[in-house]
Amino acid sequence: MGLGIGPRLHSECPFGSVFDEYHPSDSAALERTIIAAYRQVFGNLPPTDNERCTSLEARLLNGEITVRDFVNGLAKSQFYKDNYFHAVAPQRGIELNFKHILGRAPLNQAEVQNSIKLQAEAGFDALVDSMTDSAEYTEVFGSDIVPYARTADSFAGMYTSSFNMMRELGINKVAISDNAQGRKSRTTTPLAMAAAKAIQPVTFTYRALTKTPVKLPEQQYSGHNPPKVTNYVPFRPFGVHF
Repeated sequence: MGLGIGPRLHSECPFGSVFDEYHPSDSAALERTIIAAYRQVFGNLPPTDNERCTSLEARLLNGEITVRDFVNGLAKSQFYKDNYFHAVAPQRGIELNFKHILGRAPLNQAEVQNSIKLQAEAGFDALVDSMTDSAEYTEVFGSDIVPYARTADSFAGMYTSSFNMMRELGINKVAISDNAQGRKSRTTTPLAMAAAKAIQPVTFTYRALTKTPVKLPEQQYSGHNPPKVTNYVPFRPFGVHF
């Protein structure tokens, strides 16, 4: 934009503001939000006009619900269950739930097992509620932000393998939907390998702890050179003080 670097007064800025372009004040902002939510939650699988959640869209446009409630409703819709719950393996559905709602892959096998257990005991809707009502979702997305893939900028404590697993879930092809990538889980092997490495004992050898001594420069003998006496010190017998 040709703006100078450093602090400046916005009232003195010679360029026009672009706020209206990215944040319209009319219903166009909500329309973009709805499109982004469909793309994120439905895994880039566009629904038909009959499959859209028109009641949720109307409530969002009227201000009755927030974006988080809209995401929650999309994940509980029949369209989502038909494509990502009934038609896939259990762990495949869990990893897609994490991708669509929390924007990341599962961190470990324990997280997947706890989610499957909750889904089996309380139902699929309870699993969705646990994700959208979690502290992680509230801290990252709040109430008015559509979830997005966020493993490229991982938080403190997240495993570095999360980025690779998200790439595995995405297959590096933006145009392909998650529904077209098969019914089997794509994170089973990476999570199992990570768990095996976590419990694998570290091999210990004394050779690994042996350090090569530092080689000092050789000292060359320059002959006998005693220190010179600068001041005369008189002889004092032992025990005589004067």
